[in-house]
Amino acid sequence: MHRTLLLILTLSLGLTTGVATAADIGVLAFHSAGGFQRAATSEPFAPGGAPAQISGELLLPEGPGPFPAVVFAHGCAGNRFVEPAWGEFLRKAGYATFNVDSFRGRGINEVCTQGALLTPLQRVPDVYGALRFIAAHPKIDARRVALMGFSHGGMVTMFASTAWAKEQFAPAGQPAFRAFLPFYPYCNGVFPERDKVSAPVRIHSGAADDWTPARPCAELAAALKASGQDVAIDVYPDAYHSFDQARSFTYLPAVTNAAACSPQSPSILGPVVAASMAGCMKKGASVGPNSSAYEQARLRVRAQLDELLK
Repeated sequence: MHRTLLLILTLSLGLTTGVATAADIGVLAFHSAGGFQRAATSEPFAPGGAPAQISGELLLPEGPGPFPAVVFAHGCAGNRFVEPAWGEFLRKAGYATFNVDSFRGRGINEVCTQGALLTPLQRVPDVYGALRFIAAHPKIDARRVALMGFSHGGMVTMFASTAWAKEQFAPAGQPAFRAFLPFYPYCNGVFPERDKVSAPVRIHSGAADDWTPARPCAELAAALKASGQDVAIDVYPDAYHSFDQARSFTYLPAVTNAAACSPQSPSILGPVVAASMAGCMKKGASVGPNSSAYEQARLRVRAQLDELLK
């Protein structure tokens, strides 16, 4: 309750922390690193939109710090599932966590059924704003921060991993992510900027995922690795979408599902070529837990972070 009240007061007063102090933990307000806007879905996005005032929950491990950190980018249903699945585990391993909420400050409940409200691309400035914000915190090691996103946030993580995104939001003098860990992202889209990443990428996908299928991610990872880039994927057998966060197997009949599509765009800014989406969209997808995949993912994520943020 006190964290909710803190967020309401912070947002209503329009406050952000310009210079973070060691006392700044819990739910904190900050600004995204700019924004994107467009006139219509048939038009490309244009950089230069006003920054959004959003929030995130910063929690620290025990000890004096400074700590390496992991920024979380939640899925299309919001950020309430990420902290229970990953927060305590990572903090016990010595990593600070910053669970970004891209929805509340914008008055959005979910984008699983209404994706045009906020696209993954529009959330890229959110995670770079989060990075800038926590980089100023005296207990965060700004040189050792990873981005870990899930589903919709996994796609945010894939976009944020591009060299294009680093050039836009982390030019010389600005903090940059050291690694990217997207979980069950949507990898079907084809656009030029996806072919060059700015730091190591470690994808985690479920072999049984019928919402954001693993195969396009595996093909993309193989192509990027063949071009000399540090990209790898772990595919978990019999694992559905949200295998680390779902409480029970559930079929969601109302969600938008583009698993059968191969959207093509002339740039990361779009627009999507209409012909590349013809007849492939549908409704409905499955989510479900897999305890074995979840435990394997925890072990692999810990090892990956220990290696990539050392």
